[in-house]
Amino acid sequence: MAESIIQFDHVTYTYPGTDTPAIRDVNLSIKEGEIVLITGPSGAGKTTLCSTLNRIVPESYEGIMKGKVLIQGKDISSRRIGEMAFKAGMLFQDPSGQLTNPTVEDEVAFGPENKGLPVETVEKLIREYVGYVGMEPFLQRPPQALSGGQQQSVAYAAVLAMEPEIYVLDEPTSNLDPLGSDLVFELMKKLATDKKKTVLIVEHKLEKIIDMVDRIIVMDKGAVVYDGTPDEVLRHYRELRQIGVVAPQINQFFTWLNENKHTHLTQAINLESAAKELRSALPAQLPLEQMKKTGETFKSFRKFDEPIIQIQDLHFGYVPEVEVLHGITLDICKGQFVSIVGRNGSGKTTIVKHFNGLHQPTGGKVLVKGRDTSKATVAELSKSVGYCFQNPDHQIFSSLVLDELSYGPKNLGWDQAEIDKTVDEVAKMMGIEDLIEENPYNLSKGQRQQIAVAAILCMRPDVLIVDEPTTGQDPLQSRAMMDTVKRLNEEMGKTIVVITHDMSIAAEYSDRIIAMHMGKVIADGTPREVFAQDELLRSSNLEAPQITRLLQHSGIAEPTVIDVDEACRLFEDITL
Repeated sequence: MAESIIQFDHVTYTYPGTDTPAIRDVNLSIKEGEIVLITGPSGAGKTTLCSTLNRIVPESYEGIMKGKVLIQGKDISSRRIGEMAFKAGMLFQDPSGQLTNPTVEDEVAFGPENKGLPVETVEKLIREYVGYVGMEPFLQRPPQALSGGQQQSVAYAAVLAMEPEIYVLDEPTSNLDPLGSDLVFELMKKLATDKKKTVLIVEHKLEKIIDMVDRIIVMDKGAVVYDGTPDEVLRHYRELRQIGVVAPQINQFFTWLNENKHTHLTQAINLESAAKELRSALPAQLPLEQMKKTGETFKSFRKFDEPIIQIQDLHFGYVPEVEVLHGITLDICKGQFVSIVGRNGSGKTTIVKHFNGLHQPTGGKVLVKGRDTSKATVAELSKSVGYCFQNPDHQIFSSLVLDELSYGPKNLGWDQAEIDKTVDEVAKMMGIEDLIEENPYNLSKGQRQQIAVAAILCMRPDVLIVDEPTTGQDPLQSRAMMDTVKRLNEEMGKTIVVITHDMSIAAEYSDRIIAMHMGKVIADGTPREVFAQDELLRSSNLEAPQITRLLQHSGIAEPTVIDVDEACRLFEDITL
C-alpha cells in the first residue's frame, strides 16, 4: 500500500481581519500517486487548503494557523514558499496572475532554470510540456497577448515543467473548451500513473473528471463533509446539491430512473459505460411514435426578427498576414438571448469585440442599431453595448465596489440622484448590496465577476455581452448569475450575448446558439437544432450537454433532449 505523502493534522486557518476560519480542523491523509478531486461551493476553503501545501497560506497573508501540514512525513511550517513550489507545484484559478515572463518559452523555462538545471535539460522540459498542452506555435508570444484558455495552458505547462512531487490544480479548466479540459485531465491521469505523481484538483466540473479520480473530498464552510470514492460520495447527491455541488447529468438521470422506473442501473462514471448500461435497460422495440409526441411538448424557443446587430461579411486579423475571422454574416436580434460557443481560439471573443468598437473590421462591416461601428467611438457604442470581460480583473479598477458601479454613469454625465438610484437597484438585483463598501480585490473571483456585470448594467445598455459569466463560480452561483441575466433579458428586454464553454448553460438559457470553429460559423440555430448535429460538433472539438450525448450514444437520436428534465419526461411513459 502506498504511503501517505500529504498529512493534514487538525489544520485550522483564519485570514487576518476575520473571526471565521477559512478551513476548520481538517484531518486528511493523501497517499502517494492518488488523484484527488476537491470540490464544494465557492468559499468552502478549497483554495485555502491547497495553498497551505506550498506555504502561500499563511506566508503571503499572515493570519492564524493551527495544526500541522506534513509532506513526505515532514512538518513544513518552517519552509519557505520558493522552496515548497518545487514540492507542490500549483496552478492558480486565475492563470494571468502567475504569468510574469515576456514569452511563453521564458515562462515555461522559469521554474527549471530556478532549479539550477542544465540548459539542455531545461530545453527538453520546455519542448516536452509545451507539446503536452499544444502551445508550440506560441513559444515566442507574450503570454498576456493570448486568450484566457491559452494562458491557462501556458501556466499549466510551467507547473508541469518544474516536475514537483505534488501537482495542485485550482480549477485548471475554468477557461478551457471541452477538448482542452479533456486533455488536461488525461495528462494528469498519465502523470499520476506513469510517474507516480500525486494530484489534487479543485474542480466544479464533476462530469469531466469523475472517471479519472480515485477519491472525492467535498468541503463546505471550511470543513470536510464527504470523503470517499466517487461512488460513495455521489450517493449523497441530494445533500451535495443543497450545498452547491451538482452531480453529473448521467448520475442525476440514472437516479431518477432507479427511483421512478424501478431499474437497477449502476451509477456509471463515464459516457461510454453509461450508454452501455442504459441500452441494456431499454425495451427491444422503442415506442418511437410515442417518443416523438413527447418531444413535441419539449421546450420551444422564441423567434425574433428585428436586428439590433448586423454583421456583414466580417473579416478581421490582429496582424495583416493572419486573418482570424473569415467572412462572417449574421444578425443578432433585439431581445434575443444568444450563446456563442466554440473551442479556445475559434474567434468567439474576437467577434463580440466588434460589437462595441474594441476591434474594427479589416473587411466587411458591423452595424449596431443601424450605425456603422467604424464611424463611432468605443465610448459612444458603450451606451448601446455593454461588455463584461472574461477576466473581471481586466475591468475592475476602483478600490470600492460603490465607486466601481458609479464610474460608468458618472462618465455618461448622469446626475448624482440618478446614479445613486441606479446603483442601488442594480446592487440589489445582483445580490451584492452587502458588498457595496468592500474593496473588490478582497472578494472572491465569482464575486468580482458579479461586480463587473453590475458595473456594466449601471450604464443601462441595450445589449449586454458577457464573456464566460460562470468562470470561477460554483454551480449554484452560476445558475444565480444566469438567472439574473435571463431576467434582464425577459423582463427588461435586454439583448444578451453570452460566450460560454458550458453547454448545459447554453442549452438551458439560450434562444439561439452560434457555434464557431477556426474563425467561421459552423452551426447557428436553437439549442435543439445545434445539439442534434453530434458529428459536426465532435469534428470541431465541441460537444452537446452530457445528457444529450448519452441518449444519442444509446440509440435515441430523436427527439433531441437538451436537459435532464426532458430526458425524464421522455421516459415517463416507457416501460423498462
